[in-house]
Amino acid sequence: MPSSEQTLYQLPRDVRPVHYDLLLAPDLDRMTFSGTVSIEVEVYRDTLEFVLNAKDLRIHEARAFVGGADSPLEVRSDPEYERLILRGDRLFGAESRVVLYLSFSGEIGNLLAGLYKSQFLYPDGTDGVLVTTQFEATDARRAFPCWDEPSFKATFRMTARIDPRHVALSNMPAEREFSGPDGLKDVVFAVTPRMSTYLLHLTVGPLEKVGGQTENGVAVSVWTTPGHAGEGMFARDVALRLLPWFDDYFGIPYPLPKMDLVAIPDFAAGAMENWGILTYRETALLLPPGASSARTMQRVAIVVAHEMAHQWFGDLVTMSWWDDLWLNEGFASWMEVKAVDHLFPEWNMWDIFLAEDMAEGLELDGLARSHPIEVPVGNPHEINEIFDAISYVKGGSLIRMLEQFVGEETFRKGIGAYLKKFAYQNASTRDLWSVLGQASGQDIRSIMESWTRNMGYPVLISGETGQIEQKPFFNHPVEMERSRTSPDGRIWPVMLFLSSGKDRRPWLLKEEKAALPPPPPGQQWDNLNDRHTGFFRVLEDERVRKRRREGIKAGTVPVADRLGFSNDLFSLGRAGLLPLSEYLETLPVYRQEDQYIVWADIAAHLGWLQGLLAFTDGWERFDPFVVFLMQEAFRKAGWEVSPGDSHQKRLLRSLLLSGLGMHGDSDTRQRCQELFQERVRRPDSLHPDLRLAVYRTVASSGDPDLHRTFCDLARTADSQEEKNRLYSALAAFRRPDCLRSTLEFAISPAVRIQDTVSIVSQVGGNVWGEEEAWTFFRENFDLFRKRYEAGGFALQRLVKGVSEGFRSMERKEEVARFFASHPLDGAKRAIEQVQETIDLRAHVLARQGESLRKALSSPDLMKTEGSSSV
Repeated sequence: MPSSEQTLYQLPRDVRPVHYDLLLAPDLDRMTFSGTVSIEVEVYRDTLEFVLNAKDLRIHEARAFVGGADSPLEVRSDPEYERLILRGDRLFGAESRVVLYLSFSGEIGNLLAGLYKSQFLYPDGTDGVLVTTQFEATDARRAFPCWDEPSFKATFRMTARIDPRHVALSNMPAEREFSGPDGLKDVVFAVTPRMSTYLLHLTVGPLEKVGGQTENGVAVSVWTTPGHAGEGMFARDVALRLLPWFDDYFGIPYPLPKMDLVAIPDFAAGAMENWGILTYRETALLLPPGASSARTMQRVAIVVAHEMAHQWFGDLVTMSWWDDLWLNEGFASWMEVKAVDHLFPEWNMWDIFLAEDMAEGLELDGLARSHPIEVPVGNPHEINEIFDAISYVKGGSLIRMLEQFVGEETFRKGIGAYLKKFAYQNASTRDLWSVLGQASGQDIRSIMESWTRNMGYPVLISGETGQIEQKPFFNHPVEMERSRTSPDGRIWPVMLFLSSGKDRRPWLLKEEKAALPPPPPGQQWDNLNDRHTGFFRVLEDERVRKRRREGIKAGTVPVADRLGFSNDLFSLGRAGLLPLSEYLETLPVYRQEDQYIVWADIAAHLGWLQGLLAFTDGWERFDPFVVFLMQEAFRKAGWEVSPGDSHQKRLLRSLLLSGLGMHGDSDTRQRCQELFQERVRRPDSLHPDLRLAVYRTVASSGDPDLHRTFCDLARTADSQEEKNRLYSALAAFRRPDCLRSTLEFAISPAVRIQDTVSIVSQVGGNVWGEEEAWTFFRENFDLFRKRYEAGGFALQRLVKGVSEGFRSMERKEEVARFFASHPLDGAKRAIEQVQETIDLRAHVLARQGESLRKALSSPDLMKTEGSSSV
């Protein structure tokens, strides 16, 4: 049932739109726009008025047409609920069709929401501008009056009135163009399929493209600002190869005649799935030839695939309301990996998913201030808050877990049946479970609702007798103990993946405690979560943990299980279920590890421990320990990038180089200095895979003169990818004066407002910069609120970036006091999560800090014997 606040913010259901004829006329010189819209609506109950959404619009005229008669409408605004009330002088009867006509105007803003401007440079260095739209979640109402909720699907005919020199792009191909008033050009687009307002799109500006066509005749084009079309060839090729694969996987051909992928210089999110016209940050779509790293190539492929998956799961079938956002984002987060794994199997994307995605979901969902996947949302600020790792990567992880449990082909058939049943309509999570249940012959709803309606996940505790027990898991030891002594009754139907040698068997644990099924004759179960497939943690007894360490040293443990063991061991130690020092003492068995995903997991946890122990007694022993761990693995990877290197080897080299450089390895630092000086002389001399690590290493010991060099390089860099590397370096300085300069640079006109959040957050994540970032955020609070509270999820990322690294109760109270007096409606949950995270750090430091320092000082920790090949 909808919450009372949700009911307040949702529109009445007695009138529904059927079709919009929309004309938008953006003026790129004055940064204003005007427009008209005719909305054909169906009336289901007698009414005197029509209630629809509008925000920051001036309404000049409103009329209603019924048959041949028309009448004026009185216009009343309701800013609190972002509505217009149009009241007529007659009764509009049920079962009638009415056409509402409105003319309006507004400002083209720079808040990266609604209809907004984006600036760029032409190849000759002169300034250029385009206008574009971003309507998800509730910003179509900023561009035109509409029923701005996902369940009010309608068809749209868009007309753009533009400068004749410009290109206009929308969801459908242009049907015709003709001269409009005042020397402008009218571009009329074909009528869209039935869809939600948040998927409508318009971009206008001086654009160029690189295009192609699928065998089915679908035109695929990548559009860029002038001079960059060639950088879109990789994305175009990915889209051309994936579109037939998606057609085949879903069993439903892509239903539009074209697919545009548009690089937008200023863009709040990573990308957006507008139906037929997918929009992206430049770094998520463009690859500068010869200047892109393996990391950027992976990002482009993944984000292209993500938005393409939405064309079916989200656009063709749309959630009924935002509390089912995960149906869109969780599915696309799973499908992006499946699609790219099909395209580039040598990348081993499912392994990368474990390290870069599922681990993030497990981390966030271990907080007591997490939220369920299906979460009631009412006002627009609450909607923005759930665009997080729960909706995306926990959702994707659960879909992967379910697919593995029921079988890939059965799951595929169920997904296809779901899409066919609800095509061009709206659906709910319950609808998905119902169709998957029919396809699998299992009660999917009873299995999955515990996972989507409860926040959190369990830890499975296994003993020597074959008994297994589940308990809710929390990152925080106090929450973990509270759950043990005062259980909340949560029981998950846990999908275990039991392995014994080559045998693998899914098995459902339905109770709190149960006996495992018998293993194959003469064998034992080696793993309860084979290939780290399930979204839960496993606490094995000491004997099994010892055997696991021995297997890692002997090289008999598969890579995903090596990652899973590391990930669980750290998290269980932090939660107080094991000594956290055991994690440190285990890490040397990974010294010979040669797989990126395992090192990515280890590096993330070493970063957490560094933040925990920073500036405390004994912290000076931490850097040598990290260098000891990583030296041998980097020696094997080597400095030179070879054409024959695998994708993951390229990622691994960069990660280890960064670790050694940032933790003070003298040889690495010296070599990085040499490489950087050569890069300054010859910009193409340094391989893109090495640049980020080299830049950050050099910056970490830099002075104000070097800081100015990095600022100059960032200003003049010719690609956003290179700018982002240099921004990261500017956040890696350690001198307070340099970091203050970085923060000032981040809010200067030299940096796009979409990139400010990342820079400031990276300074906050730098243990030498956390105080500077927190102070700077408070000093510039009004600026940040004005920039980012209007929409998107940048605000919550910024809040976390500048405050969650603290490790004392005094700082927790300081953060709480500040946000109590400076409320942020768009980041309430993020602020609660920050306070819980600070409390967690303070608790772990107080209770386990000494044992961690003791482990670091042990002469046995860095002995090389016993660290044999994995």
